[in-house]
Amino acid sequence: MEPIRILNVVGRMDRGGIETLIMNVYRQIDRSKVQFDFLAHYGKENADYNEEIRALGGRIYEMPVIKSTTKTYYGRFFTYCRALKKFFKEHPEYHVIHGHMTNTAAIYMPIAKKYGKVTHTIAHSHLTETQKTVSWLTALGTNLLLKPIRKQATDYFACSEMAALWLFKQEDLDAGRVHVISNGVHTEKFDFSPERRRIVRQKLGIEENIVLGHVGRFFPQKNHTQLLDIFHHYHTMHPNAVLLLVGEGELKEEMQQKAERLGLGDSVRFLGLRTDVEDLMQGMDLFLMPSLYEGLPVVGIEAQAAGLPMVVSTEITEELNITGQVRFVGLEESPEAWTKAIDEALTGCERTSTAETLKQAGYDIQTTAAFLQDFYLEKHGDAK
Repeated sequence: MEPIRILNVVGRMDRGGIETLIMNVYRQIDRSKVQFDFLAHYGKENADYNEEIRALGGRIYEMPVIKSTTKTYYGRFFTYCRALKKFFKEHPEYHVIHGHMTNTAAIYMPIAKKYGKVTHTIAHSHLTETQKTVSWLTALGTNLLLKPIRKQATDYFACSEMAALWLFKQEDLDAGRVHVISNGVHTEKFDFSPERRRIVRQKLGIEENIVLGHVGRFFPQKNHTQLLDIFHHYHTMHPNAVLLLVGEGELKEEMQQKAERLGLGDSVRFLGLRTDVEDLMQGMDLFLMPSLYEGLPVVGIEAQAAGLPMVVSTEITEELNITGQVRFVGLEESPEAWTKAIDEALTGCERTSTAETLKQAGYDIQTTAAFLQDFYLEKHGDAK
């Protein structure tokens, strides 16, 4: 029997938190029963995960580009709608769509139901507020487009309670209409190992250093500019400190130039895109995350799975603090306040295995994937 096919509506499948979660689930599910396809929007045919998706049996379809990281092209609205109508007319095999991209969900969900055979539309909230890095006009347009989602979606998902309240209502949570889907990770893959730590630090030549780390795209949301300011101050207090930055993105070159201006030189290592994040985290001493906004970041779960203490911005929900090793500092606070929080987090911190703690809290990928697989099969069965 052929597997059912679930259409994931996404921006583009680069190595971001949402995309990593989707791929973690995709690798874990029984693909003889459930297959994933992708409706991508940002026009990047060579996205990071595309090759793996096709190798796993998934299909990728591209929609017209109507949004960049900083701008929405409202003039392309009708072109976008025509493309959606054509797509869903030609693909009656989809009965369930999983909308990870919410800023145009109010457009593609009704079209999917009217022109295709879609009966179940999942709206999945991965954020806790509208992006702070876009213009006021774009933010206004996004907020207006979010309003109809509660009526257009048949099923409500969120990565945290805060993310649920951004897209849905308290009454939805109280009535149990929202499924809070834990951002599960491969806990065993990230589980702390003193030997892996020794090998990684030796390879990077940082055996004797204090190593702070960050994994994230060089994108305004991740706030690398303040991250470098924080590290600059921390480095003045701890000259042997090193900052590992993992990721790529539009602001990388600008951040490299800033690191040079601050005189940080080899103390900031730009490691690019990596497939060995679980190993790199073994070599870190602390994970630093001054994001402007988040939902419940997958990378924050991964860092805790590696036994790392964390210092993060208060813009991130306190639901992130699963191990009790996460400290929150306001973005308005000085670099001195961040340095103090880092010192306090490192004082007396002993790295141990946290796999069982995360599993008990529901953040193991096997738990997340099993729930979603059963959910998809049930909803697809309802459509017949």
